[in-house]
Amino acid sequence: MEPMAEIRTVPIERRKGERIPLRCPVEVEAAGGNVLRGQTINLSVSGTLVSLPAEIPLGMLLRVRLHLPDGRPPLELEALATRQERSPGGSPPVRIGFHFMVPPAEAVQRIRTLIYGT
Repeated sequence: MEPMAEIRTVPIERRKGERIPLRCPVEVEAAGGNVLRGQTINLSVSGTLVSLPAEIPLGMLLRVRLHLPDGRPPLELEALATRQERSPGGSPPVRIGFHFMVPPAEAVQRIRTLIYGT
């Protein structure tokens, strides 16, 4: 029997903004063009928690495409994988936290509109 999965973290300042539960499609692209498709669990201006079918090395800089429910093209953001948690038993899906690296002003505004309605 495999030991229970641990929660691993990379030191980074925790989000300070409000987050909302949000289910929307997400694509995570690593260097080399490998893409994992999953779904967001929650979203804040500074990051997101997603469910993916495989682990990602923590500390890796990735491109995250968020298909927000606002009818506009997906947001493309650089993000750092900061934490992940495997389900009990270690099988997929994996919950992975991403911190957005200097999101463009337009991306911040679209996310704020979802969170605060303004």
